[in-house]
Amino acid sequence: MEAQNVTRFRLTVKGNVKMLTMMDSFATEGRYELSARGANSMRPELQEYVLEEKEVKLTDYFDPNTYQLIEYVNRLASIYNRQHICISKDGAIRGLLNLPEIKTKWEGLKKELMQVNPVAAFEVIRHRDREMDQPVAIIDNLSNTHFMQLFLSDYGAQQELPAKRQTATPDRMGIGFMMPVVQTFRKDQREAGYTIHTEAVLDNSGRIDKGMITRVTGQQELDIRHFTRGSFQHTADGVLQSAEMTVFEQLNEEYKSDLYLQLEKIG
Repeated sequence: MEAQNVTRFRLTVKGNVKMLTMMDSFATEGRYELSARGANSMRPELQEYVLEEKEVKLTDYFDPNTYQLIEYVNRLASIYNRQHICISKDGAIRGLLNLPEIKTKWEGLKKELMQVNPVAAFEVIRHRDREMDQPVAIIDNLSNTHFMQLFLSDYGAQQELPAKRQTATPDRMGIGFMMPVVQTFRKDQREAGYTIHTEAVLDNSGRIDKGMITRVTGQQELDIRHFTRGSFQHTADGVLQSAEMTVFEQLNEEYKSDLYLQLEKIG
């Protein structure tokens, strides 16, 4: 299936993270190409897209170790630099069509890691091998990346307006639990187009696996908070021009994450 249109974006991410005594600030800039492929032939209620990550670079950091860490993370994530996905009308990834391609990339990267330092790479390889056997886990991880968080939020919001809904989202610090949230959506009409506003706050009636959090972090006293606010600017015919999102998450005073995402259409 040929691409119907290709849109190029620049994504800037700025973050502040605190984990116990470790505090860090960083900024990255990435370039992406998003191709619309139309309805899936087997399930026409799903829309196909191909996302290609062209470049991601660290532009600012506080801790000198951050550079090496980001480079390592980006190398591991490079197997996902091309994603052929199916998206439902509510903004959820329901299929990953190029999984065999991703698995082939992983096998190549795994050999490279084993040649460099097999002892240090053992645990990383074991974890990623398990992930490759769980397509649902892969999709969950892809949905939580910075670009996809913006794109899927906007895509789903356009179908939901006006609405409030309860849902759950993976935590932003990578601990592995789901954060129950209440999302609201609003649309403001402008002369040259429209802006969609989204907001999410912690759903106090939802379930959180506090046992997992304590096992992973060692923290007994928790004061969990979450707040997300986003705005998405479109032309009159619905083309996304820019977006901004702030995401704040806290487990307690020792574990906090504050992210700012800015997306801009560049072609």
